[in-house]
Amino acid sequence: MRTGRRDRERTEVPALRYRWTSAVPAVATVALVAHQGARIFAVDEHVRVSIGAAVAAGLVATILAAAAWPLRLLAAAVAAVGAATAGVLAVDGELPGDLARAATSGIADLVASVWPSPAVPAGVGALTALGAIAAWAAVELVLRRTAPAALLPSLALAGVIALMSAEAGAPPLWWVVAWVVAALATLLPHRRRTRSGLAMAHAAIMTVLAVVTVLVAGSALAAERFDPRARIDAPATPETGISPLARLDEWRSRVPAVEVFRSTLSSAQRWRLVGLTRYDGRTWLPADDYRVSSSVVGPTDPDEATVRAEVRIGELDAAWLPMVDRTVEVSVEVSVEDGGDGDGLRVDETRSGLLPIRAPELGTVYELVLQPQDVQPSTLATARVATASEVLVDGVELSPATLELASTIVAGARTDAERAEAIARHLREQYVLDFDSPPGHSLAVLELFLERTKRGRDEQFVAAYGLLAHAVGLPVRIAVGFQSEALPGGGGTVASSDQAIAWPEVDFGELGWIAFDPVPAQANTAPPAQGDGAVAPIGDDTEEPPVTTAVPTPDSSVPDDSPTPDTVDETETSAVAATAVGAGVTLVIAATVLTGYVLCVLALKSHRRRRRRAATEPAARALGAFRSGVDVLVDLGQRADRSRTDLELVDAGARTLGEPALHLTPVATVATAAVHSPIEPTPEECERAWAAIESFEQATAARVGRLRYVRAKVSTRSLRRGIPD
Repeated sequence: MRTGRRDRERTEVPALRYRWTSAVPAVATVALVAHQGARIFAVDEHVRVSIGAAVAAGLVATILAAAAWPLRLLAAAVAAVGAATAGVLAVDGELPGDLARAATSGIADLVASVWPSPAVPAGVGALTALGAIAAWAAVELVLRRTAPAALLPSLALAGVIALMSAEAGAPPLWWVVAWVVAALATLLPHRRRTRSGLAMAHAAIMTVLAVVTVLVAGSALAAERFDPRARIDAPATPETGISPLARLDEWRSRVPAVEVFRSTLSSAQRWRLVGLTRYDGRTWLPADDYRVSSSVVGPTDPDEATVRAEVRIGELDAAWLPMVDRTVEVSVEVSVEDGGDGDGLRVDETRSGLLPIRAPELGTVYELVLQPQDVQPSTLATARVATASEVLVDGVELSPATLELASTIVAGARTDAERAEAIARHLREQYVLDFDSPPGHSLAVLELFLERTKRGRDEQFVAAYGLLAHAVGLPVRIAVGFQSEALPGGGGTVASSDQAIAWPEVDFGELGWIAFDPVPAQANTAPPAQGDGAVAPIGDDTEEPPVTTAVPTPDSSVPDDSPTPDTVDETETSAVAATAVGAGVTLVIAATVLTGYVLCVLALKSHRRRRRRAATEPAARALGAFRSGVDVLVDLGQRADRSRTDLELVDAGARTLGEPALHLTPVATVATAAVHSPIEPTPEECERAWAAIESFEQATAARVGRLRYVRAKVSTRSLRRGIPD
């Protein structure tokens, strides 16, 4: 039975030629998949590191194919940690914090961001480590005679990357062809070794399936793909402040007007500060799904030219960065004149606002990449809107009168564009712009505006458009921003506080968000006609109070620019937590290094013992048994003097260890005969010698105690000072 086990162990070690001809293409399948990891991120500087880590892990696995499994397992763990470290450092991450985060939440960090993901160190490190593990597993499987299963690690890694890059669409066809070629190269050496009819038939079937895969890949891979980002709720951070729509009067009332920002664009533009996508019955609010973003914030049309613009923040006093629609890229690292650095950028699902982690200050400079797109009326007339999302929160419901009004306004409209324009035209033509009306856009104010007074501020026109558009199923949001003016002499454009504006936008899918203008061009200065009714509701508990300079109450989720009293406490708590995490990571690393050392020593000793016992010649097996016994004595502190005979070594061990060393006497006799006698030991004598070694080890453990014996087992003395083979 023991001989059969040794034979199986020997068959697991493949021939050198087969080892390389099978392992190299298996590693190539994983390296090709690692290359596609660039589709997840906005930048691809780290892709070479990911590919290199996968190749290095595969080569190490190939070299150690004949080693004992503990050593191979240890090397695999080291390869994964090394790959993750290389990935973290490739994107300027920090050790050991980002390395620990890569193991605990690296993939989660990618899912929690918008696509294309920023090159967060934890996410890059996690993917690099997965590539190394996949390459190692592929080599292990192909060298253990399971070549078809060796393709599974690369397919599993491809599935992870496909999920993380779902919005990127199907991979290129050249990549599919290259992977299929590498897969066939992995299978063919294995099939040539077996040379059975069933194996050859299997290889032929695999080849046909590969060709069919290449032919149909274009259509199959282009199907709708599952995106985990769409199923993950963005972390909500409750904050305080006043709705940007309610701040229009505050910005306009500054005397004198101040410069809020300027840009290098040569023509006047309508700049959006933020998009408001939710209505809670009191006010329109920003989105609640802001996530970490890369520098790429919008899709790029390869057929359209791009324009770069530099923006410098003035006295803006807002949490967002102004942007022009069709913004496709923005500098994530926000630089400030005093040398400070920002900490990244967040955007919501509709890319309605650029919300930096650190609020922009006076002098903040950033760069936008714009892609102007002129939507022709004929194109808009045939466009379909995107699927509308729910904008009413907290159980808010529109009144039957408002729903009926919305249906009446769009009656007869044949297209989505006609419905959107019909609402804007109705408000412009049937309602009066009156800046003397009280501010506010609560549900009671808007219902009174729509049904009775039909006069109000631009704030009410825009907010009412949002409710009417939502009532007829249009995906709508309210944009708040500034109208810029061109500076004389072509010196760029500037936006001042008195040019604060708001407007509604409707999502037309591929065309993007299209602006509509429901506000009349001129304000009506005449007094209201008799019978027009009250301008504002009386005793309306839900009405939003006029804008004041008082500290806002925490009743909305609009970002606030002023620090809260808890900021210092949270900072101190974060510092303590960071220190605790650092100490914990240090302990984990120390424990890992110690465990790795112990496993490495045990693996080397186990490998040497198995090699000695599995020797093909009986004399070598007999000598191996005695030398293994001497190794135990050396680990316990005895010197292995090579000038002594085998029996003299046993006598020296008896003086040191006592009676247990006498178990080595028959082993020494057989070993001496194996060297000097012309007759080799019989297999039975070799087995008895190894049985005596096992008895010697058991007796030694009982004599010296378990603790000392375990310390001897992990000692490296016998590796350095034992009798060489």
